[in-house]
Amino acid sequence: MSVEALYKVILYPFITESIASLKAMTNLSGTSGEAFMDNVSDFRFKGYAVCSDVKGSLDGVIMMHHYPETAIAIGNSVCENMFGEAYAQEEINEDLSHALAEWGNTIVGRSTDLHGRYNLDYDFSAPYFVQNMDDMDKYLVGVKEVVTVPITVEGVGRYYFNLLVRSVDYQNAGTKREEASKGIANVHTNPLPKDAKVLLVDDSSMIRKAIKRYLNQLGYNNIIEADDGSVAVEKVKNEAPDFMFMDVVMGEMNGNEALAAIRQMGSNVPVVMLSSVTDKKLVDQCESHGVSGFIFKPIQADKGAEIIANYLKIA
Repeated sequence: MSVEALYKVILYPFITESIASLKAMTNLSGTSGEAFMDNVSDFRFKGYAVCSDVKGSLDGVIMMHHYPETAIAIGNSVCENMFGEAYAQEEINEDLSHALAEWGNTIVGRSTDLHGRYNLDYDFSAPYFVQNMDDMDKYLVGVKEVVTVPITVEGVGRYYFNLLVRSVDYQNAGTKREEASKGIANVHTNPLPKDAKVLLVDDSSMIRKAIKRYLNQLGYNNIIEADDGSVAVEKVKNEAPDFMFMDVVMGEMNGNEALAAIRQMGSNVPVVMLSSVTDKKLVDQCESHGVSGFIFKPIQADKGAEIIANYLKIA
């Protein structure tokens, strides 16, 4: 398969989504360079990568690959954009790790969702992170080609997309970009009372922190949290929240599964779903269990409270 075909079929959605998410989540501007073939024997780990395994007719790994200083600058910008405060961390600490994870998950989630819409003969794993140079050798085992696309971030530096190809037999395919969904609104009109108990469910502590801040700005302070769908089911059973915001993709139990369990046990608590994945089947599944809206991430500090307020309605 040529560089052009690999780029169009596999990399193009990742490149375009990363540049769009870079602007949306950091207010930074990025431009992509030309795709080229890297020399496998000379390929080196730069220090921080978000990865997704590719299986099926194409076997390999896709990496969003940073030098540490670029990752730090982007992580600080994600934090600033989510919380509206200046961040100047000088190393990848817990806050920046969560910020970079949220950015990476958004890009990989939306890109793989876009691939999935076209029934192409390969699948992607959930994203994971590599920060140890010693770990890179195992990803290069059996790799025959490396396709690289540099992304230049204005005023910051570069990051790279690498497609490490072990084998491929998919010859003729194409993809096109679709506009991301803006979300599904809450059609109710009565605002949630300010003393209502709100349950936040997300495996990202950063997302929970951001939404909690938006809720506080709106006058809601009775807030409880859960980091997984299974915990959310127990919280609904034992603490009877009046309203919920719940992520879809989580660890042990996804939000759509938790929603089904919550409805099965007889609770009609209003639930607004959160996700970076815009898959119509998933949205339809959640709607079939009764939801009060669907917010597609990311949510930024400048409009976060306004977005959340538009969903805090009952009846």
